[in-house]
Amino acid sequence: MTTAPDAPADETFNVYLAGEQINESLGLGYVYITTPLGNVRMTAEEADRLGSALQCAAATDRRMNLSDTEAVNPYLDPYPWSAEPALTVTVYGLPAAQGSKAYKGHRTDKATGRRLPVLVEQSKRVKPWRARVQEAATQTLIVKHVRRYGGYPAGGATPLRGPVRIDVAFTMKKPTSARKTIRTYPAVSPDLDKVLRSTFDALTQAKAWEDDGRVIEIHTTQCYPGEHPDALDQPGAIIRLYTLTGDPS
Repeated sequence: MTTAPDAPADETFNVYLAGEQINESLGLGYVYITTPLGNVRMTAEEADRLGSALQCAAATDRRMNLSDTEAVNPYLDPYPWSAEPALTVTVYGLPAAQGSKAYKGHRTDKATGRRLPVLVEQSKRVKPWRARVQEAATQTLIVKHVRRYGGYPAGGATPLRGPVRIDVAFTMKKPTSARKTIRTYPAVSPDLDKVLRSTFDALTQAKAWEDDGRVIEIHTTQCYPGEHPDALDQPGAIIRLYTLTGDPS
């Protein structure tokens, strides 16, 4: 973390306002935090750790100001997620939305003899995207297993167990018509929930978790290359999976 030149090196302070500033090149720049002592420049990783610390401080402050009746309720605190991700997966490729189906006629079910409609994904990008996510997640699980146990898993890597939180930042392809010198918000198709759906299915196939029903908290971002702290330099996604504090996974 680098403080402004006029800031005393040994003085601590409270952050009262945070904002991101991006230079004209829209590269992977720094995040600048405005404080009473001037601007503080930090990397995205440092800003992420600071954000987690501020969330903890805010939760503590909220707990200290509860009424006596509320204070005895242990379920008012946020879920106790581990500070570090249990699994971080980086995927390159064009994120695709899953959900819109195209009718391709009927088929006969051999077991029941019933005529059933044949529905397939309209987007041809879904299958390649799911394959990329599954491959990246599988390889990441294997690397994690090797680092922990010193050898390759005989029956496949062990999925994360118990409740899971997923934080995912999708880097979308920026339209050629969008302005290049300012941040552009991807508030357009595809729908974020449908992109998340295809990603969930791929993570389930990769056995990143026992089942996507284990996910109890979701934080999702959609951005363009270089225009967010978690943005990649090309389309893809950064996926972080968290387990509860003390979870053996």
